[in-house]
Amino acid sequence: MKDKLIEKIKVSPLFKGCNMDNIAEFIKKSPHRIRHKDEGAYIARKGNDCTDLTMLVEGVAYGSMVNQDGKEIIVETHTGPAILAPAFLFADVNKFPVNVVAQTACTILYIDRTTFLKWLHHDKQIMQNYISMISNRCQHLGRLLNDVALRSLKERVVEYLSLHKKIKSVERLARVMGVARPSLSRVLSELRAEGIIKRTLDGIELIVLDR
Repeated sequence: MKDKLIEKIKVSPLFKGCNMDNIAEFIKKSPHRIRHKDEGAYIARKGNDCTDLTMLVEGVAYGSMVNQDGKEIIVETHTGPAILAPAFLFADVNKFPVNVVAQTACTILYIDRTTFLKWLHHDKQIMQNYISMISNRCQHLGRLLNDVALRSLKERVVEYLSLHKKIKSVERLARVMGVARPSLSRVLSELRAEGIIKRTLDGIELIVLDR
């Protein structure tokens, strides 16, 4: 089991440039827990204590919030291996800022915060990787805020299509962008009329047209 675990987590940015034999030995000697979550299950709820390093070993999970109208907004999607809420582990208020939900079946590794802190002091490469992860996450959140505050919905949709090529679910994209589905559908209709996108045969996926 431990060998399979190491094989799965070794590609995590947290362990970039690290000796995986040392990582395996550390995990073997350190208190930790492994939990499995079914699709749709909560990995963490907003406001839960964040007192363990929480690693999504495998599977896909997403962070979500509920707005004033009761609509769920998807903040971010994670594919394992990935660290969940790394910036909050050592915060003064170390609570999960969003709900974390398993989009697929997931495996989660928990390592006690005190144990992980000793690990950081012991291995400077892991410490550097961890700081880099937090910095990159802050930059990502900054870009998200910029999108919401300064860019139109139409611009955000075009950029999404340029990155992902297709929209597989209008409903899900509305949740990701934090807008009502009718508003998103209206923008998609405008983009289609302008010749920027086209609807595929099943009527759900959208692709950018060559111009």
